[in-house]
Amino acid sequence: MIDSYICPHCGRVEDRPYRVRLIILTCPDCGRNGRFLHESLVDRLDEVPEGERPEDWTEMPLDERLQYAVRNGLLQISFSGPL
Repeated sequence: MIDSYICPHCGRVEDRPYRVRLIILTCPDCGRNGRFLHESLVDRLDEVPEGERPEDWTEMPLDERLQYAVRNGLLQISFSGPL
């Protein structure tokens, strides 16, 4: 099984033969180091209501959006069990 992880800065997709919530990589496209999120977590960011998003939501890296959403109770992520 191959899973996809998304660069928080440029959106590059990296495929890996394992399934974890995130991987830390230096992106070959943008050259930035970051937490590449599993594609299922990136998809969940769409669940955050627009009215609850900060003004700079679209400029925030994906990993920061996820942190914001979890910290503010806008998304519930189980950290035990499957993604």
